Amino acid sequence: MPKTSRRSRRAVLLSSGTIAITALAGCTGGSKENKKENSEKNGGSGSQKEIQLGAKKEGWMGRAPDSIKGKKNPTLSLEPGQKYKLTWKNLDGLEHELMLLDKNGEELKKSDDGEEKGKTVTMTFTASKKMAKYKCEYHPKTMRGEIKLTNSK
Repeated sequence: MPKTSRRSRRAVLLSSGTIAITALAGCTGGSKENKKENSEKNGGSGSQKEIQLGAKKEGWMGRAPDSIKGKKNPTLSLEPGQKYKLTWKNLDGLEHELMLLDKNGEELKKSDDGEEKGKTVTMTFTASKKMAKYKCEYHPKTMRGEIKLTNSK
């Protein structure tokens, strides 16, 4: 097959793939999921609550909700049975991984790790009565905090 035909065929295939992906992306926008997500971010009933932290070797930095904003290694108030979305952002370019632990220091849940400055990592979990503390797997002496169990009822 001549080189020009091969290039033209590749260009057509690439264009077709791009069009298909764009069409699919357009079909998913503006759905009920987006409305649900916005409701959850604003604390809608029965929703998933959000926690945001910054990760740097000196400690986890509270970013959201307002009750932990600006605090180093803030105490996380969790309600057993409540779903949470915890997102942390790498602030220093070192490797970090958030671990949720029981009172004996045993791992209950952990996030993916991330070592690129600016990278965000999100984990979702349902709070349990066993949760007692959290830490970074790689910087456990400086990046650690307590979990306080609450009951909103």
